[in-house]
Amino acid sequence: MTNTDNNILIINGSLRGAAGNSGAVAKQAAEMLKGLQHQATLLTLTDPLPTIREVYELLTGCDGLLVITGVYWNNWSSPLQRFIEVTTAFENTPAYFGKPVACAVTMDSVGGIEVAARLQAVFGGLGCWSPPCSTVVLSRTGQEAIEASTGNEDDPNNDVWRIADLQIVLQNLTMAAAMPRHNWVAWPHTELKISDGPWPGEGPLDLGTPKFLKK
Repeated sequence: MTNTDNNILIINGSLRGAAGNSGAVAKQAAEMLKGLQHQATLLTLTDPLPTIREVYELLTGCDGLLVITGVYWNNWSSPLQRFIEVTTAFENTPAYFGKPVACAVTMDSVGGIEVAARLQAVFGGLGCWSPPCSTVVLSRTGQEAIEASTGNEDDPNNDVWRIADLQIVLQNLTMAAAMPRHNWVAWPHTELKISDGPWPGEGPLDLGTPKFLKK
């Protein structure tokens, strides 16, 4: 029987949305997941997002996450940062808890693996976990090196990450997504209170942290 039960949420955090390198990765990831007989749901963070509750339900309805971003001054994008900040309220809830996460990072030449490692740590704090080989970093310089040495008898760039390696990331992600989640144990955390309001895409954001400094 073909397994089509796993739904992977692809979060495109690129500043350029669907038009950038991350958008291209997101599109290919969706096609690869279809080829692996799994569902893919795409969330592009530069698009207008639904309400907070609807985003929570979107996260709750997925079995695993693929987070994609470019590198901007050694960090992920501002839309992705805002997404993380808002969904901090979903920490260790069914939105994230026990779900596998993978990362695909695009960059010009440097900073990608550091961004990916920090992203894995952040989503681990939210309640996710990382399967083996769940990160791929695609760089302009890496792709140019691959093109320059393709066909050589002893290709020194055989081990440079390329878009085809995303297939391995997704195979591991979907395998992890099929594992049961009910045996995981969460540490104590604040009870979830979901706002019914619109997605706070801009303006001040109160995450409820203690105010210990006075004016």
